Amino acid sequence: MFVVYCAVCERRTLLGVDEVDWVENLTRGMISVSGRCPRGHDVVVLTGDAFTPHEDPRYFGPAPRVWTKPVARLRGWLRGRFELSRDLPGPFYRF
Repeated sequence: MFVVYCAVCERRTLLGVDEVDWVENLTRGMISVSGRCPRGHDVVVLTGDAFTPHEDPRYFGPAPRVWTKPVARLRGWLRGRFELSRDLPGPFYRF
């Protein structure tokens, strides 16, 4: 199944196996799937390895965590000043 956009109907729909008319290998890594939307209009889907997203080679990982130590220090300070309680207050108990 393919998700296609029909320009005549102006909506996206699923193109099932029954609606596919023609599959053609255009170039290496590019496949054209022709068919009809449920209302009978012609639609074409380009798919294949050429259309799959690839990782950006310029991306070197997440940015360094600048705030990790100050936030941990603040969390420790707050923990020392306030008591952490995981118990529910009385009105939330059923019995």
